Amino acid sequence: HRHHAEVHVAREEAAADGLAQRLGLATDAPVFHTLIVHFENGVALQCEDRFVNPAWAPDFLSVDFTRITPTHYLLQVAPLWEAQYSIEASAPSAEEARLLGVSAHEPCLVIVRRTMSRGVPITLARLVAALSVKPPAMVMAL
Repeated sequence: HRHHAEVHVAREEAAADGLAQRLGLATDAPVFHTLIVHFENGVALQCEDRFVNPAWAPDFLSVDFTRITPTHYLLQVAPLWEAQYSIEASAPSAEEARLLGVSAHEPCLVIVRRTMSRGVPITLARLVAALSVKPPAMVMAL
């Protein structure tokens, strides 16, 4: 199995109200945003849309996410103590469908994961995988 990743977004943004609340930030505070598509053997496996609290990973945007996954990096700088998951089968957004190379009506496994270290929110990620592409067990590894 050969993994590679394409980084489509890696930037600092102002946290909108709902996102700011989920990450324990003030509205319009800086937040890091990445949008990465993970591939296995050349096939799009997962679309990862992630927001990160910069206080916990100030160098996040300087990391080469084609060489290391965001999860691997974040576990090094802010050890995970707790995670909250929402898991559902749903259609992808238009952008997610385009990035995964599937129909907008394709059933997908959608995982929203918020992780915390010592009770402080670190990251909020939306992980989307087309069910026809790969068994869901592979999705959790990323």
